[in-house]
Amino acid sequence: MNNILTPTQLQAYKDIGNKIDEKKINPIIEQAQITELKVNLGDRFYFDLLNNLTNPTYQPLLDGCDFNYFGVNYHQDGIKALLSDYFMSKYVLQINTNFTPFGATTKTPQDGEIADRNSLKDISTQQLQLAGARWEIIKMYLNVSTSTFPNWHNNVYGSDSTDVERTFRFRKI
Repeated sequence: MNNILTPTQLQAYKDIGNKIDEKKINPIIEQAQITELKVNLGDRFYFDLLNNLTNPTYQPLLDGCDFNYFGVNYHQDGIKALLSDYFMSKYVLQINTNFTPFGATTKTPQDGEIADRNSLKDISTQQLQLAGARWEIIKMYLNVSTSTFPNWHNNVYGSDSTDVERTFRFRKI
């Protein structure tokens, strides 16, 4: 699977430390893409985006840009920033857990103590709320840019779409 965001790019958006464990981070990025981003973008546009990651036309969507909507200037942060929020909401819940042949174990730091699970859930919820706010602006940008992204328009308004409007969902973790 193509990850929209690499662990190195992720460091520009979130503080995940200097030592990157790509074997642990890449599956979480993939999970965030599939469970959160794909739901928001819809299948057709999600796969269109994956196939156009290097297309210069898609770079403003991926990296963020300014746009005008009904005479007001907006800034959307980009799909990569949105995906980093989704990633972080999952990462904080999984970072201190290692899976061994003997079962799941929790890392214990030498110089500190492990954060309370409820605190980690709160951080995860905050990241999902931030993602929801970012998504609303990105969706506005996509709606303004239907000529640039025809698969977004077809995905939302085409014959394959359902009558239900997509909305951001909050999940209790």
